[in-house]
Amino acid sequence: MNQRTKALLHENNQAETQLSPAAQQVLTDIVVYLRTAPISMYRQETVRRDITRMLLDGEARGDDAKAVIGDDYQAFCDSVIAELPPLSGRARVLTALRDVLPAAVVLLVIWLVGRLAEYAAGIAAWPALTVTVGDVIGGVLLLAVASAAVTMICRTAFSTRKRVSALLFVLLFAGLFAALCAGFFLKQPLLTVHFGTALIVPLALFAVYKLLDAKLD
Repeated sequence: MNQRTKALLHENNQAETQLSPAAQQVLTDIVVYLRTAPISMYRQETVRRDITRMLLDGEARGDDAKAVIGDDYQAFCDSVIAELPPLSGRARVLTALRDVLPAAVVLLVIWLVGRLAEYAAGIAAWPALTVTVGDVIGGVLLLAVASAAVTMICRTAFSTRKRVSALLFVLLFAGLFAALCAGFFLKQPLLTVHFGTALIVPLALFAVYKLLDAKLD
């Protein structure tokens, strides 16, 4: 995120500590719900700032969160989001790319460590690393499941915790199982890369992430 968003995020974090624990929990659910809204991060934090001030003013009068913003927190959030200009198609694509890149970097690093372990065990040759069909499909599946899990958590921020936890467990288990099956059964070689080249890829992706994060709200 850029500097103005970072400054507002820090301001909001400080202001939130002045709320009661009950109001902080309500605000946390609201912020989680806003994270997948089609608005910029800066606008999300602007909404968070305004709601925090409303809650603080309400508590000063002796009112709780329901008295301030109503019983239906999701409907309240939806009404606020509807009044804000949505992200453009280009901004949505770049934001989605930025959000998935850290997970992609982690997966690539894990894959590299696994290949190094195979080399140490005498299974793989050095310095050539073989990328299999299963590696690619498994990686894509894991990224898709991780993205879906985050979206589910955010969009069900006001739902029953036990139900969401059960659905999330099923999603993660199914995704991990499918990815493991792909890696185990689909061992057809797709391409061979030098270890040095393979090491550059996650570094390059991390650099792209930092660039996008600095430019996008």
